[in-house]
Amino acid sequence: MGNKIICIGREFGSGGHEIGVRLSETLGIHAYERDILHLAARYGELRVETLEAADEQASNPMLFQTVHEGNRHVLRGLPTSEVLFDLQCHEIRRIAASENAIFIGRCADSVLKDEDVRLLRVFITAPFDYRVQRKMLLENLPRGKAKHLVKLMDKQRRRYYEHYTKQRWGDAKNYDLVIDSSVTPLEEAVGLLAARYKEM
Repeated sequence: MGNKIICIGREFGSGGHEIGVRLSETLGIHAYERDILHLAARYGELRVETLEAADEQASNPMLFQTVHEGNRHVLRGLPTSEVLFDLQCHEIRRIAASENAIFIGRCADSVLKDEDVRLLRVFITAPFDYRVQRKMLLENLPRGKAKHLVKLMDKQRRRYYEHYTKQRWGDAKNYDLVIDSSVTPLEEAVGLLAARYKEM
């Protein structure tokens, strides 16, 4: 039987990152998020700076850069975002095959759907105004800036997920569990996920 993997998709400002990190501490397993970018760069023998602007970005067919460095694992002639996604997929599958883990974002739920793993697909959501208020408090932002940031990041994440998975981002049918963080406090969400993990 394969390793236990929790994949967390999240709306911006919903607390998905914090839930993933706290869950990692509770379960004693690693939560992968931005470190996937660094692992992908190392696998392709690329500089992180070459890839980071494409992190969780869908490719733009009208405007893109290609990657001309790296090793044989790097796809040639494709947008940087496609190169990064391919390298990340390799690393997500490699990690999932070797350890129990949590993945935050990076379309990991779709990447691992046909792999030999025990998969729990989670989406963290919350009403728009709740997320705006949360960002205002956490980052000391004025309301207008917080609203703009939440809209921008949600749009970016939606485009990224739907581009690579061909599924609707946030659609409950694509997940095993959807948590509204405005209703379920962080610690309760972590407890709920930890219990589900132990049942897997």
